[in-house]
Amino acid sequence: MNRKGIDMNDELIILGKRIAFLRKKRGLTQEKLAELIGYSTNHIAKLELAGTNPSFELLVNLANALNIELKELFNFDEYQSTKYIKKEFEKLLHSSEEKKLKLLYKIYQSLDN
Repeated sequence: MNRKGIDMNDELIILGKRIAFLRKKRGLTQEKLAELIGYSTNHIAKLELAGTNPSFELLVNLANALNIELKELFNFDEYQSTKYIKKEFEKLLHSSEEKKLKLLYKIYQSLDN
C-alpha cells in the first residue's frame, strides 16, 4: 500500500478509469485512440479495465494523443473524494444481483461493530 492507503492494483484500476475518462472527454473511441498511438483496440480496452500494465512509452503516447501532460494521467484526486465513492457505490447498488447486495450489506453491517 502507498501512503494514501491504495494498493498497486487499485491504482491500476484508477489509471484505467482515468484513461477512459480522458479519452471520452476528447471525444475519442477506443478504436481511434488505438489508431493514434499504434496499439490495438483490444490493448486499449485491457488498459482501461486494468487488465494490463502500461509501459512508460505507452503512457507518453497516450498523453500526447490525449493532448495532456503526462502527470495528468495520474491525477487521482477525484477518485478519492466522497462524491466519487458514493457514485461508485450507487452504481454497484443498481447493477448488482440480489446475492451480491446481501453480501455488501453484511459487510457494511460488520463495519459498525
